[in-house]
Amino acid sequence: MNSKWSILIAVVFLLTIIFAASTYITAQEPVNCPPDKKLCARMLRFGNEAYARGKYLDAKEYFRKAVKADPTSLKAWRYYDQAVIFGLAEKVEKNANLVLPDVSSRQEAGGGLSPAAPPVSPETSVRQQEESGFKIVDDEGC
Repeated sequence: MNSKWSILIAVVFLLTIIFAASTYITAQEPVNCPPDKKLCARMLRFGNEAYARGKYLDAKEYFRKAVKADPTSLKAWRYYDQAVIFGLAEKVEKNANLVLPDVSSRQEAGGGLSPAAPPVSPETSVRQQEESGFKIVDDEGC
């Protein structure tokens, strides 16, 4: 009775491994598929048209498809890289708060400054330090 259970467990274990391995193998893309030069050229043409119209995010998608069709095309990679940068610029242009927030969201940790306090110019700050006897003893440099 004990050997029947161990054989049954071993068979179930092997079937599970075979099933998992077969789904893993079929889920991967073919490794040695030939590049599709015609599709790459067509996607480059569409991407260039979108890029010329200033639709950088659309152009990026076309260039991505061109790179996917022919991963060896340096032209497709260059256009894709450029479209990624301009696409990011387009996103920032739509929402400038991504890069340059107009109000600081960070609070000072006990600096004692109120938000309505006027800013101190660097010249005034240096003058105040000189009057208080502040002196640099050891300069580490930049």
